[in-house]
Amino acid sequence: MGQGLSLLDQALDLARQEMAALEDGAYDRAVELAERRGEITSMAWHLLESGGADQYRNRLIELTRLQEHLTELAAQAQEVVRASLQRSRLEKQRMRGYHQAVGQALQ
Repeated sequence: MGQGLSLLDQALDLARQEMAALEDGAYDRAVELAERRGEITSMAWHLLESGGADQYRNRLIELTRLQEHLTELAAQAQEVVRASLQRSRLEKQRMRGYHQAVGQALQ
């Protein structure tokens, strides 16, 4: 197996690790893995050999499928974070109102 195909296999493994990181909420780790995956995929592209084009194609198709799933997971994670921030803002607003009401009652 050529070096380029080996790199694509590494990229596939990184994509799977990235998926697990996203599912576990380890967003910083997922970003690191995505950056590394991009670097490895780029290196593999530069090593493309005409004889291994079919194998490259198969791995790239699998990477594309994983990327689509990763994009869905990232969008879901973004929505979870957005909802959490909204709840936090509402809680902060509620607490401010509570403190203001207690302050007025003590006067």
